[in-house]
Amino acid sequence: MEELDTEVTVGEWIETIEYDYPMFHLSMDCFWCEIVKGNLVLEEHEAARWLSEEQLDEVEWLPADVTLIEKIRKEMNG
Repeated sequence: MEELDTEVTVGEWIETIEYDYPMFHLSMDCFWCEIVKGNLVLEEHEAARWLSEEQLDEVEWLPADVTLIEKIRKEMNG
């Protein structure tokens, strides 16, 4: 709700990402989610877009996101 003005249901845990950036340490719990209500209004971010599995490689992912994206790709191929 806070960052996207959208109500979601939180599903299964995907992974916890731990990554050391030069200025801070990131610890991010990632879960599968489903939209219940809303239209994804960007409150805190510059951009967002929906990606199909085929489009996952079109984005220049941050270093911390690379392993998460590979895990999501594998789950989508299930």
